Amino acid sequence: MARHPALTSRARAGYTLTEMMVVVAILGVLALVGPSLMVGLQNFFLMTGARNEVQRDARASLDTINRFLRQASANSIVIDTPSGGAPYSRISFTLPDGRQMTFYQAGNKLMQTVVSPGGATSTSTLSQDLIYIAFTYPRTDDPTIVSVAITMGRNIQLGRRKVLELTIQKVRIMNA
Repeated sequence: MARHPALTSRARAGYTLTEMMVVVAILGVLALVGPSLMVGLQNFFLMTGARNEVQRDARASLDTINRFLRQASANSIVIDTPSGGAPYSRISFTLPDGRQMTFYQAGNKLMQTVVSPGGATSTSTLSQDLIYIAFTYPRTDDPTIVSVAITMGRNIQLGRRKVLELTIQKVRIMNA
């Protein structure tokens, strides 16, 4: 007895149980891997963004310190520790035009204070990502060279932190 063509095509339409099990297995693997892949990509994006912002802030801060410190009168430089601050985290000096400059750490902020010859004081924040800054004389026999070491970091999600430690930059004082 011959089968009718319509019956055989209807019986073959649809998916087999094996095909359905393979699809469910693939979807299960994607469901397991997908979230961790997305979290990894998000962490990579956040770390890269934090690194770029911290590098930009650190370079801008070091450029500002370098620009003013080069102009300082060598005999006016005072490196000290503010009360409650990190060791050697403050530097004060006088510029040839009479302005008194101070760079110091206040918590996680890098601060700059300028006192004009007339006594007017202005304070600005150079960065809010400061972990540590230190000013030192690398050579005891040469007070015209000051080293500036800076470490900056930014918190990102889940308690993770991107930290950038810049190498020590030596600044030569031009007004010795």
